[in-house]
Amino acid sequence: MTAKETCPIPAAHKRLMDCHAMWHTMADSYMQPETFRMHLNSLMQGMRNVTFMLQKQKSTLPRFEEWYTEFQTAAKSNPLMRWSVSSRNRIVKESDLELLSKVKVRWVGDWERRQERNFSFPPRMPSKAILSAIFSDPGNPQIGVITISRQWVDRALPDREILSATREVFVNLSALISTAHAAASSEMCGLSTREPACVTTELAREPLPCMDINPGWLQEHMDLGAGHGINEVTYLVERTPESSKRSEKRYGTTMEVAGNPIEVTARIMEQAAKALVRDKKHVPIIWFFRDDAVIDSMVPVFFDQNGKYLTMHRVADRVESLKADGIAFLNEIWYAADVKLDKNGQAIPARDRGRDRREALHILAATSRGEYASIFTPFSRNLLGKIVLGETLSETLTNIEIDGQFNILRPVIDRWRNG
Repeated sequence: MTAKETCPIPAAHKRLMDCHAMWHTMADSYMQPETFRMHLNSLMQGMRNVTFMLQKQKSTLPRFEEWYTEFQTAAKSNPLMRWSVSSRNRIVKESDLELLSKVKVRWVGDWERRQERNFSFPPRMPSKAILSAIFSDPGNPQIGVITISRQWVDRALPDREILSATREVFVNLSALISTAHAAASSEMCGLSTREPACVTTELAREPLPCMDINPGWLQEHMDLGAGHGINEVTYLVERTPESSKRSEKRYGTTMEVAGNPIEVTARIMEQAAKALVRDKKHVPIIWFFRDDAVIDSMVPVFFDQNGKYLTMHRVADRVESLKADGIAFLNEIWYAADVKLDKNGQAIPARDRGRDRREALHILAATSRGEYASIFTPFSRNLLGKIVLGETLSETLTNIEIDGQFNILRPVIDRWRNG
């Protein structure tokens, strides 16, 4: 059976896949203004062609007028879809989109002192010059971490960055093509995959993980205290049947993390405790949830406190990019049974307490709906180095404003609250 026979709308579906590939090509040229403009023009026309191709096949699609009219009505009330249509018309009949360059600067002093500001700097202005302009104000202390993000926006849509705006239009078109498949009772599609490998026949109704609107290579990070840059490095580790078998052999039956992030913390802790006893240590793990399903996960590496500040803000970027509505964070921590103050009257962090600090596995979970959970398993090591687990303590909360344990998730929680 040919691809045309297994796909009810091969022409429109291929154009949608073209748009997926073009989006990545455009994103890859983000820092090259003319090349970026060229690929953006192609993408805007390509997205409009998806609906043109679909309309040409309407006679073969059951109830076309019913579900396509619903799409058109929703699109007319969606500012991004209206922008997409008008932009295509501008490109074809008038001129290029009028792109503007913006610079977003995020400064993080510590978990409590954080702020984000938008500045308009020339697109080719060096980062050092940007920093000099910012810190010429004596009210901006040179401590913590600063991140400089460069963005392109269209003058006709000044509040939305181009990658984000075009991705949302793509998702809406993908949902439309999915509806067309459902109308034709077609659950499979024989169209070939493309390059990059993420360009498949998958029809998503939510953002694809590969379409990252906050990629690390669009950001520069500076450790203000140390006076040097921070390089962000990401490695992709794929789960395979072989790795799953090795995991089961080493730890016993493993658990699939699924469900409400607040409710699954106890099961995560149970599995994490097994791994800790087996390995004598546990790496930090973050799970991203949407609609009670895990859509991504990562293992962050913290080299120092400023690196931790930066990493958790990048986690918030990932939450935004994935449209995640829940998160669970498993980590090994230091804790202390009491509070000791330094000479300035500030609490000494448990990590700096020396012999009276203790170890624990700790899981924090949060959702965009304002649900929070904390589960805590203390442990010690005997003379032979064997792990001795203590009693697990757990609590659910609805107000975390005075609960310092959630400071590490504050960037994520703030991102949800600020939309």
